[in-house]
Amino acid sequence: MGLDCKDKAVCDEHGRNAEGGLPMKKERVEWLLAQSEGQYIEFKQSVSDSLGRAICAFANSGGGTIIVGARPGGPVAGIPDQSEEAARVQSIARSCIPPVRVEVSCLEHGGKSLMAVEILGNQDPPHSFGSTFYMRVGATSQSMGRDELVDFLYATGQVNYEEKGCPGFRYPADFNVRAFYRFLRKAGIKPAKDRFDTLANLGVASRSGRKVLINNAGVLFFAKEPRRFLRHGYIDCVLFQGTEKITVLDRKEQTGGIVDNVEEAMTFLRKHLSVRYEIEGLYRKEILELPPEALREALLNAVIHRDYHFDTAWITVEVYKDRVEISSPGGLPPGLRPEEFGKKSVHRNRLMAEMFQRLGEVERVGAGIRKMRDAVRGAGLRAPRFEFTTFFTITFWRQGGQEGTQVPEQGEAQTRALLRESELARKVLVYCEVPKTSSELIRSAGLKMRTGTFIRTMNFLLRSGLLRYTIPDRPRSGNQRYVITEKGKNALEDKV
Repeated sequence: MGLDCKDKAVCDEHGRNAEGGLPMKKERVEWLLAQSEGQYIEFKQSVSDSLGRAICAFANSGGGTIIVGARPGGPVAGIPDQSEEAARVQSIARSCIPPVRVEVSCLEHGGKSLMAVEILGNQDPPHSFGSTFYMRVGATSQSMGRDELVDFLYATGQVNYEEKGCPGFRYPADFNVRAFYRFLRKAGIKPAKDRFDTLANLGVASRSGRKVLINNAGVLFFAKEPRRFLRHGYIDCVLFQGTEKITVLDRKEQTGGIVDNVEEAMTFLRKHLSVRYEIEGLYRKEILELPPEALREALLNAVIHRDYHFDTAWITVEVYKDRVEISSPGGLPPGLRPEEFGKKSVHRNRLMAEMFQRLGEVERVGAGIRKMRDAVRGAGLRAPRFEFTTFFTITFWRQGGQEGTQVPEQGEAQTRALLRESELARKVLVYCEVPKTSSELIRSAGLKMRTGTFIRTMNFLLRSGLLRYTIPDRPRSGNQRYVITEKGKNALEDKV
């Protein structure tokens, strides 16, 4: 059956209500009537106080639609007087504190009158009705207790966690001066004579008498030990064996300042993702299997948009045989609906976003999602997957499901050229004629520590099949040794 506007005193020829709301298309109402009750839709047989609770809950939960005069999946009962009932709906919506704007469309279906009440989300939350705050939980409207209301205020940005002062932080005793000036240099900011003035201009400090107060954003950027004050403000990087979260091969918690944590997480990813090399003239080009710019953008997205009020979880970077998952607590930021994802930019932590913008890491217009998609597409890889529940998770799919350093072997000519170029690689092969530990190889090569060059050289030799593990099924074993292969012996004689 079609839907037609019945009461001209209430609605115009397009089904638009007298309050000036938008038209309700017939096809949309037909679709709504076929739905079940859920997070964004509810049915009411009549106008009553329960309608006020539902309006309040929808307004606090991103919006929704209430169909009055029908039951879910059942016949349309209708309402007696559209003009009177529409006025009552508007009165109930205005009685919420603060008032909720609704759009009432009065329509006819199968000879019965009904109304569609549209509630727009994110008007001015939190809203209350009858001195109680309500939120939408699945298909029900539930009252919020104290803790739920506090969480709601943080989640909607009414109370901003990043701008909240950190009471346990002692300035200047807990302040990392080096990190501060390193930030200023990278951001191109000339420090003021009084350090406090620069901190205040950045938005991370205030005064209480003579005492300098540093907020949570300032702690994440400039504390000597951020985790002492924000135990959840770190990144947990884990390498798993296979495709399941069972056997851990390597793990590193990044517990420094937030800028350093992003850099260290990138180092972890570079260490455990496959690398291929291309020879361009006299130089070799190292190409990571997943685009570094996409991975970095995902890490920045995680630290900037995570819900820091959610203090029982942390950001995770998980490397599997077939994928990399970067996950942060909090889901989508308030004000951003799933259908708007990737099209609009909303910052949960505005101050932190501005700090990274000063560093040139992110754009003010918020093009991060597009950057990730474009970088992955440009590398000829499967599109990343974006999931948002109580966590926001980005999944990057690896090439061929390779794990750790076990990657396809280099071409023989390419391997020969790279081996000739690297004196360290040749030394390692000579030393490994008998099994050696990593520490023994570092000392034999005349190095004082495990450098990035050493790590890349070892990965190259393992990938190329010139070197092998003595315990191949446990790459991170404390008893691990490295030994040259027959191919490695041939390579030393230039017989690759």
